[in-house]
Amino acid sequence: AEGGGAQEVSLCSVLIERSARSSMTDRVNYIGGSSGLWAGFGMLSTSSVFFGVWTWSRRKEWVDIMLDYCHHKRAQYPATTVDRLALRALRMVKL
Repeated sequence: AEGGGAQEVSLCSVLIERSARSSMTDRVNYIGGSSGLWAGFGMLSTSSVFFGVWTWSRRKEWVDIMLDYCHHKRAQYPATTVDRLALRALRMVKL
């Protein structure tokens, strides 16, 4: 029984050694530690370009949305002294 165990151990060691050799030869070369960084940079730049093209082609809509938003924000609060003075100056210019 002990002789069979010795053969198993040697058989196991042979199989482990063989698999280690084959995994060393089948392994892909190391790309580098910053490969994830470049992949992330590529995704970010691509999505930024797509977003830029999408918003640039609809810039009139974005301007309208921003003007509506700014008007809504200004209309929520009472006018300050500077706002009142500016409105008086604009009325005087119109007259």
